[in-house]
Amino acid sequence: MKRLDVVIVGFGIAGASIARELRARGKRILVIDAAKKSATAIAGGTIHPAVLRYYNKVWRADEFWPTAKIVYQGWEQELGLTLLDKRGLMRLFDSEQEREIWQQKREDPFWRDYLNPLEVVSSKPHPNINAPFGTGNSDEFWRFDPAQLLDNYRHHLIQSGQYIHSQLVFDDEQSLFCAINDLGYETDSVVLAQGHQQDLWPGLVRGNPILSKQGQYLIIDCPGLNLTRILKSKFFVIPLGHDRYQVGATYPHNRDSNSLEAARDRLLGELNSILKKPFKVREYWTGIRPGTKDRKPILGALNTEHKIYVYNGLNSRGLLMAPLLSSWLADFMLEDKDLPKEISINRFF
Repeated sequence: MKRLDVVIVGFGIAGASIARELRARGKRILVIDAAKKSATAIAGGTIHPAVLRYYNKVWRADEFWPTAKIVYQGWEQELGLTLLDKRGLMRLFDSEQEREIWQQKREDPFWRDYLNPLEVVSSKPHPNINAPFGTGNSDEFWRFDPAQLLDNYRHHLIQSGQYIHSQLVFDDEQSLFCAINDLGYETDSVVLAQGHQQDLWPGLVRGNPILSKQGQYLIIDCPGLNLTRILKSKFFVIPLGHDRYQVGATYPHNRDSNSLEAARDRLLGELNSILKKPFKVREYWTGIRPGTKDRKPILGALNTEHKIYVYNGLNSRGLLMAPLLSSWLADFMLEDKDLPKEISINRFF
């Protein structure tokens, strides 16, 4: 029986980032993953500190954004590959009022660093985009391939004997530790990072707090579009290279076939209204993202006696938040530091 400090169940961006954080702190870890495609693996991969649809700054963006950039650049060096692709963003304005909001926001130091001066880009509209109200640009908008990150880091962990593919079956704390023992390992600490697949929520009065949201993406070919930046209208249009683009995502409230079809039609309708070039749909992806009612992650201890921790509910900002959240969770687990109350699982007890 091999003795471990921490076992991590699940390998999306939550599982991968807490694994990296704990390894950096010298802990003997093991990731156990069912190898099902996670929401991270099909995500658009955009990392940015603001919600341009409403011109709101992400909660604690001043902390999440610089930490994310440092951590992902460090991950690149560790794995010896290029993850980050600093393409920048082109925001398609939907009214004259939005142009004014953009200009007004730049009076704040945060937004002044995030939003480029409007006059620099307004005189040069993209020739292949319908932009009757113009566009605005941002350089502080990064993208990388999350599937590439997970695949490479999984291989890295396998080489060091810290990752195994297995479907753990458990319905309470005791059966969880028994399932780990059956694989030949023993530990006192487990982190559940299973996203929408997590079923074990002991002690929560209202049960499972995760709201599953099904995101949808299209992959299109659009010869001659020549986008060099990510385009943001109602959805993202993300350049993948060689005239191929990822479009989305939509989040229909229901998962029935009518809702999914309607969401896909909205994507196609939006594309037809903004692109001047013809396009062809090549692929259609769906994935389930773990959300929460208050749109905040869930971190903390499900059971302090048995040291079962949870790392879940990253919503649509998982790539931005995961690096700093992992540091907070490691501090909580190893140094007994308090978690910010906004993300603590204690809010559900």
